[in-house]
Amino acid sequence: MKRLILIGTLVSAFAMPTLADVAPAEKNMEGAYWKHKASQFRTLPNPKDEICFLGDSITDGCEWRELTGIERVTNRGIGGDTSWGLMARIDEVTEGDVSKIFLMIGTNDLAWGGKTVPEVKVQVSKLLDTIKRQSPETTVYIQSVLPVIDGRVDKFINANIEPMNVELKKIAKEKGLTFIDLAPFFKDENGQLKKNYTEDGLHLTGEAYYQWLSLIRGYLQ
Repeated sequence: MKRLILIGTLVSAFAMPTLADVAPAEKNMEGAYWKHKASQFRTLPNPKDEICFLGDSITDGCEWRELTGIERVTNRGIGGDTSWGLMARIDEVTEGDVSKIFLMIGTNDLAWGGKTVPEVKVQVSKLLDTIKRQSPETTVYIQSVLPVIDGRVDKFINANIEPMNVELKKIAKEKGLTFIDLAPFFKDENGQLKKNYTEDGLHLTGEAYYQWLSLIRGYLQ
């Protein structure tokens, strides 16, 4: 039985912010969907030499095991998740025999999470340090955040995403990790997410996931 993590917060009316003051990026774990998915992940078995896709709804939206044809592939994406949410549940991933992690995170932190690019960079760096400490043999691939169609989904704009990808690439270099720059292959001539890759300007079609697979296939071996 996997261990259950009880997260408690001591709040002082004089020294600490109230729950209402906490930024959405930290509050995303309060939602029912996040709790349900995180609970499921803690009860599922960890396959040997697990290949884990970790992230938010962009990761969550794919049937990765079927797409890749690899039985030990797992999907640990949760729609709406942030780098703060990943930190709260990363032990579920690292306690297993995880060989590789394909990480994509940051879009929600910037769009509605109340965070700046520098703040997200610090949190992603902390997340990567935690993975390294808890599971030192795991290979982590940092994937760029994907473009969107500006104006289609509230607050999701490429003006935020592009600087985030610059910082993610820097993090990968600093920590000696592989950065997989997916974004250029998803952009049209105007720098927007290709229309045939999305229905809502943010989430991906099957064709887009197949393109994604074609770009990472060599890292799955």
